[in-house]
Amino acid sequence: MRLKTIKYESEEVANEYKEKKHYKIIILIIASDAPHYEVFKKCWMEYMNKNENIKSFFLYSNENMDTDIYITKDSITYNCKESLIPGILYKTIAGYYFCQKKLSYDFMLRTNLSSFIIFPNILKYVNSIEKKNIWVSNLELMPFISDTNMKAYDEVLENLRKKDKHAVIPGKTVENWKYFTSVLGKFYNNDDLYSNKIFYFMAGSYFILSNDIIKQLLYEVCVNNILEKNNIISIPDDVAISALLQWPTFTQPTAYDSQKNSLICNKVEENYRDDLIHIRNRTDIYYGNRDIDMKNMVNQVKKFYNSNFEA
Repeated sequence: MRLKTIKYESEEVANEYKEKKHYKIIILIIASDAPHYEVFKKCWMEYMNKNENIKSFFLYSNENMDTDIYITKDSITYNCKESLIPGILYKTIAGYYFCQKKLSYDFMLRTNLSSFIIFPNILKYVNSIEKKNIWVSNLELMPFISDTNMKAYDEVLENLRKKDKHAVIPGKTVENWKYFTSVLGKFYNNDDLYSNKIFYFMAGSYFILSNDIIKQLLYEVCVNNILEKNNIISIPDDVAISALLQWPTFTQPTAYDSQKNSLICNKVEENYRDDLIHIRNRTDIYYGNRDIDMKNMVNQVKKFYNSNFEA
């Protein structure tokens, strides 16, 4: 992964990084150019860089640049093809690299355009936890399974049906789990992966890493070329990054499950709990469009930041 050259949109932007300014949190927002994303971007731009303790960047990809990394006042673009796999992984690592090189920070949050972050609550939260060796995310799980070993799948389904007796796991999800298991088995050089049964990973819409964890990750990427190992870039970025952070050379982190401070909006919402940090606007999986998501996010900006906001 090439991370050698950095260019800036203007001299004014370049001057901003002559000194390593400190932030409590840097936020990296996975972004791409699509019509329905424009409303989400306008929502983010209303508040993303209006708190002196927080610096936020949109993350883009562009394979037609004459530099590895391109910086504007609110974006980091990496020189690769825009894609889910491995594009999101690459531009996330590029974002980590630039921020580690040019800024000082306690934590970095990776999120996406349809997520909404409540700054006062996240600042209060990070001030309450240790600043070293920390993961924070809505932890998700997958069983290690194959065509010949489905024991962990049976256990996961059994647990789901304790909460909902009609619960099912889509066939596509099962096939993905099998493929991820095969990749992770080769990555860890472990033929007995099934004995571990369950793999925990960070949700791609919201995960926070402490500075020292980012530093370890970049060392593995830049010095040990870990992304070239056994096709790890062929799986989704959140699973891949979680796998990298569980590589044997890493110090075992303290993991905080943040689900109690998160909300997935799957309908029009009007009332929000006072302790929320992260809101994921995700009704498109039910309705096939993002109209409700956009309405929810505009209303969230109005409620938490600017009552006169319009997108």
